[in-house]
Amino acid sequence: MSVKKAISLGVGIGVLFIIVLIIYGVTHTFNQTKREDHLVKGVDLSAYQGDIDWELLADQNIDFAFIKATEGDDYVDTKFKTNWEASQKTALKVGAYHFLNYDTTGKTQAQNFIANVPVSDQNLPPVVDLELYGIYEDNALPKEQVKVILDEFLKELEDHYGVKPIIYTTQRIFKMYIGTDYKDYQIWIVDLDNAWPETLPNGETFTFWQYSHRGMMDGYDGDETFIDMNLYNGTYAEFIEEFF
Repeated sequence: MSVKKAISLGVGIGVLFIIVLIIYGVTHTFNQTKREDHLVKGVDLSAYQGDIDWELLADQNIDFAFIKATEGDDYVDTKFKTNWEASQKTALKVGAYHFLNYDTTGKTQAQNFIANVPVSDQNLPPVVDLELYGIYEDNALPKEQVKVILDEFLKELEDHYGVKPIIYTTQRIFKMYIGTDYKDYQIWIVDLDNAWPETLPNGETFTFWQYSHRGMMDGYDGDETFIDMNLYNGTYAEFIEEFF
C-alpha cells in the first residue's frame, strides 16, 4: 500500500470514528435529558430485589418507582421503610402499593397501609394491587364479594391521603372485577404482549402500563434477577401536571 493510500485510509477511519462518537453523544444526551415530552418510564419493586442502590437505579433513564409497602392486614414488606426513605433522596417520583387479599376486610388492610406509608403531596398516589393468588387463581371470588373489600379499602385511603388511589390489575381481572365501574379511578394495566393497549376493556384509557416483568437494571442484588418495567400514558410535562 502506498503512503498516499495509507494516509487516505487513516483519515477516512478517523472521520468515521468521529461520526460514531458524535452519534453516540447525541443519542446518550437525548436518552438522559429530562425533556418535557420524553417517554416517562418507571419500575415497581419489593423486597425480592434485595438491597437497592437508589442513586444508581435513578440514574438509568427512569422517572418514577412504585414500592411495595403492605399486604393484607398485617404484612409489611421487609424492605419498605429502607426503600421509601432512600428513594426520597433521589429525583424519582415515588409511590407505594398494597397487595389486596380477600381474607380480611378492606378497612383493616387500609389501616395496615396507613400505618406504614406517610402522607405527602410530593409522592405519587397510593396503589392497590388487585390480583388473583393462591386458592383464588382457580376459585375466584364473585365480583360482589371483591367489590365490598376493594370499595372499603379505596374509601379509607382516599379519606386519609386526600387523593383517589390508583388501581393496578391485569386485563383478565379488569374484566372480572372492574368492568364499567371505577371510571373515576386511574388504572395501571398489566399487558405483557408489548403492544401499547389503546384502551381498557371498558373503552377508557389507562394511566400506567406495565409492559414487562423481565427488565434488567443495575442497582439491586436480590434473589429476583428481573424488575418490572412501566410507562406513563403521556409526556413528562403531563405526568408532572397530573400528579404534582
